[in-house]
Amino acid sequence: MQRVWKTITGFYHVCARGAVKQLIFESDEDRREFLELMRDCCRDAQVTIVAWCLMDNHVHLVLEDYEDGVSAAMHRLLLTYARRFNKRTGRTGSLFGDRFERRSLDTDWQVMEAIRTVHADPQEAGISLIERYPWSSFAEHLRAYDSNATDATRGFSDPSCVLELFGSAEGFIAYSLSAPGGGQAMQDMKELEWERRAFADKMAKGLGAPLHELKAAPREQRDIVIVGLHNAGFTVRQIERYTGIGKSTVSRIVRARAGR
Repeated sequence: MQRVWKTITGFYHVCARGAVKQLIFESDEDRREFLELMRDCCRDAQVTIVAWCLMDNHVHLVLEDYEDGVSAAMHRLLLTYARRFNKRTGRTGSLFGDRFERRSLDTDWQVMEAIRTVHADPQEAGISLIERYPWSSFAEHLRAYDSNATDATRGFSDPSCVLELFGSAEGFIAYSLSAPGGGQAMQDMKELEWERRAFADKMAKGLGAPLHELKAAPREQRDIVIVGLHNAGFTVRQIERYTGIGKSTVSRIVRARAGR
């Protein structure tokens, strides 16, 4: 597979398919085992699971990765699961295709579209309505909007990115159930995202470095831009996505400057 260069936003749409359309799940126990292993592998590689969907012969994921850990996480996940599956079922040979697919997501809009596409896969395949399919993170994200939700209701994804991107349960549901790229509301959201990023880039340039160069900028200059963006109303998550600088680093810079 052609090399995929690291995206500045840190977000990727990943797909792993069974070799020659081989079924990779034969039972709900298989699916639960895959999810548990997925969570462990991604956590150990410092990769955040934003969205996921398990189909019979393939898996869709939206991942957030600022430490270049996607390859290690996916290699361990697919190899370990394949070994366990083959041992349990008595089959031999490769369970997955030669290499997982990975596509960089370079804007908030692309991240939103990827999340919608991942959740819509069962409906597009004629298997189940999006909101009724039990093996995706759609329900996890809805629960995240419920202020009464507890840690016990959390699943395998981190909903914080989705909460910020869509702003409300109504917005998330409307966008998720819409046709791809359709509707005036969807166009308005796309234009708003473009305007927000363009404003952030203009401000960053005025403070000394454009967004795409900020990660490699001198530390003092980098910190000035980050604090300036935060003071202008951009959240830590937005700065993280726009610059590719990890959330912990952005938070530390903001806290340190605020304490001066």
